Amino acid sequence: MGLSPDVLYNAISSDVCYYSPCPQMGAANLAPDASYQQVASTALLSSLLKKWVYSNTRNADLAAKEKFLAFNKKCKDWCLVLDEVWDQELYGNFLKEVDLFLHPNSRMLFDSYWYILEAGRTGPGSSLGANGQSMYAKLFSSKMTATSDELYLMYSTYVKMYPEWSNAEIIRYLHHGKYSYVDSSRSSFVPKSEDISRMICTEPSLNMFFQLGLGSLIEGRMRQVFNLDLSLQPEINQRLAQEGSIDGSFCTIDLSSASDSISLSLCETVFPPWFYQTLVELRSPNTILDGESVRLDMVSTMGNGFTFPLQTFIFSCLIRAAYHHCGLRIDDRGLKNWGCFGDDLIVDKRAYRSVVRLLGILGFQLNGSKSFSEGHFRESCGADWFNGQPVRGVYIRKLTTPQDIFVAINLLNDWSACTGINLPIGISYLISELSFKEKSFLVPFDENRDAGIRVPSLLLPKVAYDHNLSYSYRVFRAVPKSIRIGDGTVKVPRGHKRLLYNPSGLLIAFLKGEVKTGTITVRQSRVMYRSKRRCTPNWDYIPATSLLYGCKVGWERWETALQVNIGGDLEPAP
Repeated sequence: MGLSPDVLYNAISSDVCYYSPCPQMGAANLAPDASYQQVASTALLSSLLKKWVYSNTRNADLAAKEKFLAFNKKCKDWCLVLDEVWDQELYGNFLKEVDLFLHPNSRMLFDSYWYILEAGRTGPGSSLGANGQSMYAKLFSSKMTATSDELYLMYSTYVKMYPEWSNAEIIRYLHHGKYSYVDSSRSSFVPKSEDISRMICTEPSLNMFFQLGLGSLIEGRMRQVFNLDLSLQPEINQRLAQEGSIDGSFCTIDLSSASDSISLSLCETVFPPWFYQTLVELRSPNTILDGESVRLDMVSTMGNGFTFPLQTFIFSCLIRAAYHHCGLRIDDRGLKNWGCFGDDLIVDKRAYRSVVRLLGILGFQLNGSKSFSEGHFRESCGADWFNGQPVRGVYIRKLTTPQDIFVAINLLNDWSACTGINLPIGISYLISELSFKEKSFLVPFDENRDAGIRVPSLLLPKVAYDHNLSYSYRVFRAVPKSIRIGDGTVKVPRGHKRLLYNPSGLLIAFLKGEVKTGTITVRQSRVMYRSKRRCTPNWDYIPATSLLYGCKVGWERWETALQVNIGGDLEPAP
């Protein structure tokens, strides 16, 4: 199965042609008097295939490589230049914010690696030398990798404080040896868009453990000082962006390759020596890119465990410095008047010029196509707003399986309910590509988007009930692969590297919550599905906490959109 993206695009274009302008342009570039429907339909056409995964990514990978090397050179060339008095004031305020952050009660944020190790973890991704992506595989059943003897020495000394963890390390050591020295991370590319891929780096396993520990300490300090919780911040950013789209009080800022723009020279200049030295000891000094070693003049890359918290910390200090310079109140409690989530920034319009100026001083580059200070369009943390109304489009990456098509149908139906713009031609095309059996997988709103086609009960060709008179229906469920733990055995799924039986390591993994019912779930690049029978006592229901593209949509509105979009495309199953 493989649907044509061009046919789908033409079908959606036919649905929204009444509203969309000609020629096509970005939603943020429309005329000031553009209607809501014009902005929303234009945004949909702009986003629909923007992240489509094409089979040949060679040119996109090359573009990502060239961009990475360009920013790495930019980091190498960075030096502090303060041309004007206001530059000096901005920079001075920034240094003050950094100092206050790193020195709570005039003491260092941490004075021992013990604090980092206490917060250390492995993360869900790959690590160099590891036989799997689970914590058990990385720490207790693999050759460890690190960029220095000191990291392994500190780790081995730390685990001796915990007898069971110490036993686990002894068992691992007997089978895999001490550790392997590496001086580089390994770079690879993953699909991002048709024009450019996303480059990520796989770190040595011990480095990643330390990096994530340092990241946790930074996150904890941000919660304490800034009242900034990374798990909650996207909602705050979205709210501020919506408010800014209505009255222009807030501007949204996005940066180009922000994680690749934090230069070593910048860190050495603005951070105290003890913190800078910690960053240097935990980072990978080089990366292997297309078989060649590249010296990193940026402090870290995407893939490094402390990159995201570090940049959030830097940009938060930067925003606060600009607010002080402009004489603006900084609200860290209640309804915040600033937002920062990685390189996704939201600031008071009165501080916009100062923030942009300080960003330039510190070596960061504004992404002009995604930064908005004028007009009624704002975007932040996955939510796009026009005059307070949601206009974010739908991003479809592939349509190769029935589940891909289910996801596309459900996303487009949700978008239609949210915007009030019907898409019967596009939805009809997607449904027509499903088999007769696949069309029978009709599910309620609160099911997963890949479980089937979400519909209201009035569109069910026939209704089935269980013995409790609840609605009975079939869904597709992902079949997770798992490591099975037996009596003295560890069985891995086919295609995965073998793991040794380390009882002490299994106990640690169990206490950390990774081992559940005798299994460890593993990540899989290709998801397999099977059908299951489910039931629900209330089909026609939207949970109060459900948001469609950042806003709440009533049941009647969603039901009406589905009636128009799907119409008579669904037939009774045999």
